[in-house]
Amino acid sequence: MLFVGLVAGFAVGVSFHTSPPVAVPTMATTPAVTAPATGDAPTTPPAATPPSVPAATMPAPSGPATIDPRVLARVKADGRIRVGVFGDSIGNGMFEALYYQLPRDQGYDVLRFSKEATGFTRYHTLDLAQRAREQLAADPVDIAVISFGANDAQDMWEEGHLHPLLGDSWRRIVGERLDRFVATARSTGATVYWIGLPVMRDAQMDATMQAMDAFYADHMRRLGVTFVDTRPLSVDAQGRYNAYLPDAKTGRPALMRTPDGIHLIGVGYRRLTAGVADDIRAFAAKARAAAGVPAPQANEAAR
Repeated sequence: MLFVGLVAGFAVGVSFHTSPPVAVPTMATTPAVTAPATGDAPTTPPAATPPSVPAATMPAPSGPATIDPRVLARVKADGRIRVGVFGDSIGNGMFEALYYQLPRDQGYDVLRFSKEATGFTRYHTLDLAQRAREQLAADPVDIAVISFGANDAQDMWEEGHLHPLLGDSWRRIVGERLDRFVATARSTGATVYWIGLPVMRDAQMDATMQAMDAFYADHMRRLGVTFVDTRPLSVDAQGRYNAYLPDAKTGRPALMRTPDGIHLIGVGYRRLTAGVADDIRAFAAKARAAAGVPAPQANEAAR
């Protein structure tokens, strides 16, 4: 598993550097494998799709009707929009993608709050809400993007008892942790997005992840959090897992997944987060207009 994790991390890193260079903050990350890879044979790339056929796109989620006064005060001070990305190793990929799409010279600060091998069933290792409180105390954000789940597909031992995956007691404990985490993410006035998991190559793992996503999606609806379903963007025209999917610009098949059948490479994460990036841009325009400030110029944002 360690070898596969290193391969996945290397592939993701290379994938981002094949695009125009981006000055990512100096916080090291190596995406960890969150479940064992399978021995499935690699998917054969599909026949080329004509460029005239548009790639699948995700409609931008609807942003908030109002903007929190704390957010407007920060925007009024310098015109910048602060985006915090929370999650596990897949969350690391979401961070890289949003950092690429929301550059500093356009007035965005995209902060990596994600950490590989974490989840809501692993609080004996790391209390995510406590960690988020500490992160946000140092760096309050206007937008919080969250992506967890791949490490949570397991039974959980808490309160002296075993709680089977997605059983009633499991849902209660994880649900309470979600409540605290989202409340913490909102504590600086941030608008919150939860990005769901992509399709997985292994059929059994994928079925489990679908059930996990359904649980998270239902809980986010009850909390009033926008849930972004990425499954439609991570399957081919037949609705199946495929490591090759249409490129957003050309429509031609391009490699999107790492060899483990779990993670994605840079262009794949950008595909999954494009709609959220569009929504954040719309939010930024609205916030700056309400605060009465223009977007920072390139020379100002470079400081």
